[in-house]
Amino acid sequence: MLDKFKWLWQYYKKHLGVLAVLIFLTPIQVVFQVSIPRMIDFTIDYMNEQRIPDDAFAEFLANIGAKFSLTPEISFGFSFIILGLIASVLYLIVQGHRAWMNVKLEWMFRQESFNSTTTKGPDFFNKYRTGDLVTRMTDDVAEKLSWFACSGIFRLYEALLMVGFTISMMITIGPVMTMWAVGPLPILIVIFFISASVLEKRYDYLQGRISKFNDILEACFSGIRVVKAYVREKAQKEKFEKSAVKRRQAEIDAVKMHAVIESLYMYIWQFSILVILIAGGYAVMNSQLSQGKLGSFIFYTVWLVFPMFDIGQFLVKSRQSAVSINRLMELENMPQLVQENSDAVVSDMLMDDIQFKNVSFTFPELSHSIINDVTLTIKKGTTIALVGKVGAGKSWFINLIPRLVEPTGGEITIGGHELKKFTLADLRKTIGYVPQEPILFSDSIRNNILMGRTEVSDEILNWAIEVSQLKEEIETFPKGIHTFIGTRGMSISGGQKQRLGLARALVGKPDLLILDDCTSALDSKTETALWDRLHEVLPEMTAILITHRPDTLEKTDMIYLFEEGKVIEKGVHNELIVADSRYSKIYKRYKLEEAVK
Repeated sequence: MLDKFKWLWQYYKKHLGVLAVLIFLTPIQVVFQVSIPRMIDFTIDYMNEQRIPDDAFAEFLANIGAKFSLTPEISFGFSFIILGLIASVLYLIVQGHRAWMNVKLEWMFRQESFNSTTTKGPDFFNKYRTGDLVTRMTDDVAEKLSWFACSGIFRLYEALLMVGFTISMMITIGPVMTMWAVGPLPILIVIFFISASVLEKRYDYLQGRISKFNDILEACFSGIRVVKAYVREKAQKEKFEKSAVKRRQAEIDAVKMHAVIESLYMYIWQFSILVILIAGGYAVMNSQLSQGKLGSFIFYTVWLVFPMFDIGQFLVKSRQSAVSINRLMELENMPQLVQENSDAVVSDMLMDDIQFKNVSFTFPELSHSIINDVTLTIKKGTTIALVGKVGAGKSWFINLIPRLVEPTGGEITIGGHELKKFTLADLRKTIGYVPQEPILFSDSIRNNILMGRTEVSDEILNWAIEVSQLKEEIETFPKGIHTFIGTRGMSISGGQKQRLGLARALVGKPDLLILDDCTSALDSKTETALWDRLHEVLPEMTAILITHRPDTLEKTDMIYLFEEGKVIEKGVHNELIVADSRYSKIYKRYKLEEAVK
């Protein structure tokens, strides 16, 4: 549990002022609150006996009232009102700070978790699915953790203070009856320790079911076109129903256990009230206790119920929140696949020659290398092509350059400087990268291209759109460049998505352009126009292409043929064709496929 509070402290220490208010005002508020029943005690006893009760506090209040010509019962009445008002004002201040801190902590938990997640690599997203991540940042944070992190902890603090001060007051009235009142406390402690492990297991299982439930939703809605194309609506409904039933049962099991424990806490203390009524009534009948003291004692006993309920709530919610903290810590503690080096330098470098020296790459869980001992040099301003069958390692190879993944062996340098020596921001802003499957966001065309780069002028934006062969089509859209394209670009075609991704890469005026088979969804005419225009601008930058288009391969400066993560052939197109190489066979197949189109 200590590690959980250390995790919380990193957020609390950012708001020490609020923390100080809660720590120091809560005891003062409790002191005023527990003093109120004594006014009832003094008033009843004075009315019955027509004398000031034998109590130092009662005499003090009566003396103050006498200075203002007030009778003792009026003095006690005014004291009751004043103490109540002060306690209420302090309580509102404390509650307001708790509420503010709840919301602030929820925001910080979610923001930090999101920020941490965006720095992770492909291995992280292979392990944690989208629905699971969404659950951890929403349900775990908002429903399970944010209230506990402030209100839960400080209600425990308030409850412990209330119990301590209340029992102190009760002892001054009747030590023996106080023992009867606090008798259930050991029973409640035993109940907690018995139930703690069961609760944690049930809450952990519940959060897992919620994650799986959200995974199914996300997968179905993201792939809704495929679901409909293959008429799999019924199968998805059945899958959803099974997951919903399991989640419902997990919710019921958790609520049942929660309700049982809360009920035990509540009813055990209500039983103690019954005992006090019987024992206190007997003491009053035998003149061992005044009616006023019995009245205030009953008040204190009733007041003990609610703090003990808060303590019970804390013990239950702490197990639930511990599960959620573990789930967030699990995300944060998974190491980044790519980390910023402490000695990285900020540089305005321009892209220079890129050298790969015996570079290898693999994931720890794989038994074979994805990239295996590759050595090659990409000259500045040249255009190279990577060819090879699916799974040969081409895409992972180019992912090494912007450091989307790190090599597990060898070294990559730019202009003789190791890649790790540059900050990630400096390195990546010089690179335009278009993946095989362009990722689009639920936003306008303009915002999808700019990606928050406010420094880009309209002139460069229009240039990027024109080069990408999107200009004419954008003009036909209802709102032009401001047209909203829907979730993952659902309202535009596959070819338009690819060209939008290309415009996004070009708008940054990169020194290095990486194109990963990004024209596969284009028709022949549009693809020809696109490559013709690209060839006009490519001389201005270094370009790495993964392509199967023969015309493009013919115009590249160097071709590398990949197979099982290795470069098995390299050379200029004409030389490779004459040599009757493996590349020539692949090229002829590409040529035949294009002719068939």
